[in-house]
Amino acid sequence: MAKRTIRSLGFLFQVAVLSSALPITLTKGADRATVSWVWSGAVTTDSAVVKARVQPGIKTARLLVDTAASFKNSVRFPPSGYSEPDPDGVATFRLSNLNPDTVYHYSVEVEGERRLTGKLHTFAEGPMSFRIAFASCATTGSNHEIFSTIQDLNPLFFLHMGDFHYENISKNDPALFQDAFEKVLHSQRQSSLYRSAPIVYIWDDHDYGPNDSDRTAAGKPAASKVYRQYVPHYPLSRARNKLGTIQQAFTVGRVRFVLTDGRSERDPTDDPDGPNKSMLGEEQRNWLFEELASTRDYSLVVWVNVVPWITKSQPGSDIGWEPFGYERRLIADRIKRNGLVNRMLILSGDGHMVAIDDGSNSDYSSDGKAGEQAFPVVHGAPLDRFPRVKGGPYSHGVAARRGVSRLFGIVKEQQFGFMELTDNGQVITVELSGRNAEGELLKGMLLRMRCDSEGCTVVN
Repeated sequence: MAKRTIRSLGFLFQVAVLSSALPITLTKGADRATVSWVWSGAVTTDSAVVKARVQPGIKTARLLVDTAASFKNSVRFPPSGYSEPDPDGVATFRLSNLNPDTVYHYSVEVEGERRLTGKLHTFAEGPMSFRIAFASCATTGSNHEIFSTIQDLNPLFFLHMGDFHYENISKNDPALFQDAFEKVLHSQRQSSLYRSAPIVYIWDDHDYGPNDSDRTAAGKPAASKVYRQYVPHYPLSRARNKLGTIQQAFTVGRVRFVLTDGRSERDPTDDPDGPNKSMLGEEQRNWLFEELASTRDYSLVVWVNVVPWITKSQPGSDIGWEPFGYERRLIADRIKRNGLVNRMLILSGDGHMVAIDDGSNSDYSSDGKAGEQAFPVVHGAPLDRFPRVKGGPYSHGVAARRGVSRLFGIVKEQQFGFMELTDNGQVITVELSGRNAEGELLKGMLLRMRCDSEGCTVVN
């Protein structure tokens, strides 16, 4: 009888906490606004992409762009006429001839009236100092205050490293993926963040397919199609398959960002490791090798590799790159061959934790020696999800409340990573930190780097 009572109290506690944590969202059916959402991305020195969704039945829309929030001297995109939304109401605006290092305000105009507005900051043509937030993993439609905290930090862009939602879709149905995006983009705080700063987003497993999904996921065609439809992304590689991997790369000042897709061409984890097993797929891996070879002139290369690279504390597990050891070694050897070991930084999500390694544990090259210093690895997660530690060891340890995950399995963690980069034209200084929902530094989660013509070093 006592055990039954405890179970009942536990159930009631779960219901109470879950009820109080439910995200505030609007479904497609309930939304009566003329413009449902708008966000920007693919920013360069002189261009950007803005996507918006208007109510079905609206045939034309255009975007007003101005350096002033008053829009008194706005420029229209497209320059002449209007953009025709697709059958689902998604309109795409491709901005061009923008000025470098300039803040632009934009507003969607339909039926002769301005609706939702947002802003973006173009990149400088030369050295540029900037700050970005990076993170992953949020319960579908989360409306947690952490998104407002990130917005208040005014990042140049928000780097989302996967698990944008947790719908775990296992059907090849575009409507399911569209509805998942709608739930997130109708979250009040998330929508506000995505209008205040451009998005850079690449998926992981839960937003691409089911948990631990790979190239065999039934919903792969739908996921690929809707990503291209909804997300303002950088140009995708010309793959043989039009709906191939979504890897992309871009440059900010003297920093090159390279994002890889670890899901849509990933072989099943339990396949035997070796030359015929890949997380990236041969075509994307060759693209990555080309990127690594062409980045010698950059002071810092940031590889957005969403799953754990370091797994030495979990040999033989199914975590991150551990089951893909052969390919990991190939990539590590290529990084070393191109002289990038001291100019590389990996940013990752997936593990529901903030974790930092200063390069003490990240060397997986064929000729790596014990204790040899490689490149830093920083994890930023979860935005709003249950704590879970993956990979390691990490020189700076891990920020994740492991114990509370056992408390009925419902106590969530809210964390993110933050990067502040200063470039004076000669030296780049980088500060990487892990923050909590209030933006406060997590204990021990701070790493500083200094990059010059000789490479990058970790600064104590």
